[in-house]
Amino acid sequence: MAETAPGQGRDQPKSDPFGRSTQRDGAHPLISVVVANHQGASFLDQALRSLAVQTHTNIEVIVSDDGSSDGSVAIVESWAQKDPRFKVLSHPVATGPAAARNRALACATGSWVAIFDSDDVMHPDRLKRLLRAAEALNADAAADDMIHFATEPLPRPQSVLGTSSSDQPRRIDVIDMLHVPTGAGASQLGYLKPLIRRSALQEHRYDETLTIGEDQDFYLRLLLEGVSLFTLPEALYLYRRHPGSLSHRSSSDQIAASLAAMEQLSEQLGDLEDAEIKEQIGVRRQILRRRFEFERFVEACKARQFGRALASIMFRPRLLLQAKDVLVQRLKRPQQNAVPRQRLLHLVGPQSIRPEKGDFVEVPGLDQDHGCSALWAELCFVASCDALTLTYDDASGLSAAWRVPAAVAIHEIGSLSCSLPRPGRASDLKTADHPVVAG
Repeated sequence: MAETAPGQGRDQPKSDPFGRSTQRDGAHPLISVVVANHQGASFLDQALRSLAVQTHTNIEVIVSDDGSSDGSVAIVESWAQKDPRFKVLSHPVATGPAAARNRALACATGSWVAIFDSDDVMHPDRLKRLLRAAEALNADAAADDMIHFATEPLPRPQSVLGTSSSDQPRRIDVIDMLHVPTGAGASQLGYLKPLIRRSALQEHRYDETLTIGEDQDFYLRLLLEGVSLFTLPEALYLYRRHPGSLSHRSSSDQIAASLAAMEQLSEQLGDLEDAEIKEQIGVRRQILRRRFEFERFVEACKARQFGRALASIMFRPRLLLQAKDVLVQRLKRPQQNAVPRQRLLHLVGPQSIRPEKGDFVEVPGLDQDHGCSALWAELCFVASCDALTLTYDDASGLSAAWRVPAAVAIHEIGSLSCSLPRPGRASDLKTADHPVVAG
């Protein structure tokens, strides 16, 4: 494993590419941002920029590259040359996201650790807000809602917490983490990307036998050790959905590893008297077994091993119903238009001037934007289906624009005095003298 650290043997710059100080401030705890990456070059630059512009500047960004051959390492090295807070750990072969994160955790020096994926985006105030909330709650870990976004049509507006999102901080227990929600738009809490006290991690690391569900397994083991995790009524993490995402693909071998981890967890609990925890483990075990059987059936069909596939159906007729459900869901999936509809939307904050014509949406003030996951999910859904251009003219609109990473363009109206960084690359940002309105 080779580590490339910026500025070795020479004077390092005292500011980031955006002119802000990068000197470590003892008054603000250092946060180690752990980023696992494998073949993520297409999205990596946008992800790293969202880290570089964090308003909590006392961070170190450790990108653990897992055998990429797509130029990912060069992208991180380019950032490291500009910003001494970035470094890359380069591993020659792919070992999985768990092992990649463990390598980064071994190098982390911060008081806090933030887990982040290399294809996602975070709001520039995210780390500052999570840290402030975690310290106020005296929590070991804090996580916000994650809004789904994509550059191809999403099936629906969606966030990880969804309808279970609360307008107050909520402590998460083992049962919550084990719970498998049902219904459209439901997601498991294992997708969350919390900010965690490094002291709470102790010697805990990700299970490197897992390539799916490794986050949830990690959080479960922390919770069982008494680590306090709170979800917050914030939505500052933008979670990219795309065909190459490891979170949405699985094989029978991967599911078998998850089953083995669940059995190990069950053994660890031993004679635990909590009937509800035992019940949830039983539910998860059954779901994983059914997923395993279905993936074996699909793999047999793809390999044209029709005798094996037929035998699976004979012993488990429900596999046909599962296959039908998957097919129906795919047929219902929105299709990308050859030429997406052009749409312009003005983000109207409390200090905005409402446009006389054209579409607009009202967004909350900076101190009132908690509990608004449904709004941000709806905007990301629109941006996945249409070629969406956003305009804003106040700080609240600017903050809202950060929550729509798939917008094709973002325009600032007039000259806004605001410390919040602008979304997109600086060269991409256009400033208009007056509102751009639909024709």
